[in-house]
Amino acid sequence: MYIGDMHVRIKVDLNIAPVVRDDIHGHADKSLIVLHETVSPNYPGLADLIQTSNYLDSKGLGVHGVTDIDGNLAWAVGERRAILYHAASGEGRVNTRSIGIEQVSRVMLDLPDNYSRWRKWWGQGKQIDILAQLLAFLSHTEGIPLRYSNASVPGITSHWDVSRTYNVPGGHWDCWPKHRGGYYPILRVIDEAVKYHRKWYAEE
Repeated sequence: MYIGDMHVRIKVDLNIAPVVRDDIHGHADKSLIVLHETVSPNYPGLADLIQTSNYLDSKGLGVHGVTDIDGNLAWAVGERRAILYHAASGEGRVNTRSIGIEQVSRVMLDLPDNYSRWRKWWGQGKQIDILAQLLAFLSHTEGIPLRYSNASVPGITSHWDVSRTYNVPGGHWDCWPKHRGGYYPILRVIDEAVKYHRKWYAEE
């Protein structure tokens, strides 16, 4: 299965739309993409994508997509404007206006410091590449700008940013951006997405 348009086809290895449909709370235009880490192991094949999607569903939560270290992609085909609960923000309404993407990763648990974590993420090229392709496509289809956001304005952000910007009690710190003192290479991800966007849509 593929998602895309006349310019691009992105391979979807697992359609999770049937899993998330009972977790949808309406539909809305999207202006933000929130990146997450699962804090779970990378299993062979699609097992990690299936486990992540089913676990979130069991909690009444959901995301639009999941990537793993091998470059596999799970996507809720046809539901990119669905409102799914993946990033609590109170009056910030992040769940309403955002697309949530989980990345299979135990980096924050397995490595002792942010530099080591950043080096590990930097080496996960397949995972970064499929994410960059997805961001480029979503930027084109939804008009989401390919720029870093602290979650208060349109763009690409992290669960860490959502928690900090909206002072979420017991908030999460996954995908803590390196340029904000953390380890996740969000600026590299965005830069790679910009390259794909220019390649695919430059003539429009």
